[in-house]
Amino acid sequence: MKLAVLSHCAIDTITLDGKNYEQIGGASCYCGITARQFKFDVDLFTKFGPDFPKQYLTEHKINFPNSESTKNTTKFAISINGSDRTLKLENECEPIEYTSSDADGHIVSPIYHEISDDSFKKIKQDSKFLFVDPQGFLRRKDSENNISLENTDLDLTNVSAMKVNPEEAQQLVSGTQDEMMV
Repeated sequence: MKLAVLSHCAIDTITLDGKNYEQIGGASCYCGITARQFKFDVDLFTKFGPDFPKQYLTEHKINFPNSESTKNTTKFAISINGSDRTLKLENECEPIEYTSSDADGHIVSPIYHEISDDSFKKIKQDSKFLFVDPQGFLRRKDSENNISLENTDLDLTNVSAMKVNPEEAQQLVSGTQDEMMV
């Protein structure tokens, strides 16, 4: 079986207890590697810069055609203080260009605006099974690049399954938590 994953690869700097840790991130990495462990063939539709350690993907036999960019990789600074987490955009790579895929299923999990409305429409038309994590469609940055969620009119027609947390669901639909899930 073949899975297409659409999401930026990222480099995150996580601050925890006053110490900084740099690690790769993004659904393209995590979903891709998990799918490979389940013996899926994986095609990543992603973009990353020369600063991204692409050997991480090649070691796991993940295909990433047309993914390299001259712009640096999307980067976030994540500060964790107890149960509070703040997210700041430090760099944004170029958008993902989607071309038709013979995948059995698609995972669309943008991290910050890398999938255009037009690309999302094409993916929905092309996909036999479509799983969406809408976080990157909902994220907005302020003048200091702090990230927050914003109410967004996202066409979820032809989406087979979704992953949302309560805060994300509130940006897509209104009602009680049970009503939002329906």
